[in-house]
Amino acid sequence: MIVRSWRPRDAEAVHRICVATGDGGEPVHHILRDPDLVAYVFADPYLLLHPELAFVVEGRGAVLGYVVAALHTEEFYARWQLEWAPRFAASHPSARVVDGRNGDSQLRAFLHRPRLMLPANLDRYPSHLHINLVASARGQGMGKRLLHAVFQQLANAGSPGVQLGVNPGNTRAQALYQRTGMVRLPSDTRLEVRYGTPLNG
Repeated sequence: MIVRSWRPRDAEAVHRICVATGDGGEPVHHILRDPDLVAYVFADPYLLLHPELAFVVEGRGAVLGYVVAALHTEEFYARWQLEWAPRFAASHPSARVVDGRNGDSQLRAFLHRPRLMLPANLDRYPSHLHINLVASARGQGMGKRLLHAVFQQLANAGSPGVQLGVNPGNTRAQALYQRTGMVRLPSDTRLEVRYGTPLNG
């Protein structure tokens, strides 16, 4: 297996992996009526707006995992609002009232109002990322290699730090983040645990 920069032909595979692993490493089909929503929010817009910050794991000619990132979270969400959300105005309109107990309703809200996802600690960690691997690619150092690749790219672009959110029950992913030097950040929500790491020294 190798880690390489994302290519446009990888888009379908990245979308598919996001859907297959978006619930703490497991498929999202049992928690979402429209499973594609998870990729519309947590994978696809990054490929459009920040393709230079996307990397994949490839093995035997197939994409087995990926990492995507945004350099400046607030600027990224502003671009998302203008360049990504309008694509879904007709097919996935956002409800006026968001049902916090309904995953589809929440994701539709994020799709159209990405600033709802703005995390804390943006002064120290203005960048953020998402990473997913299929089961066959886990436990072989590929996640660590993906993270180091995007860390280096973000550092080269001048980012002082990057953060991410993870399901509290996904202890395997949290162990990976800790092994790469990420530290747990204060969080105001019980729905996720946040980790961050400084860049550029």
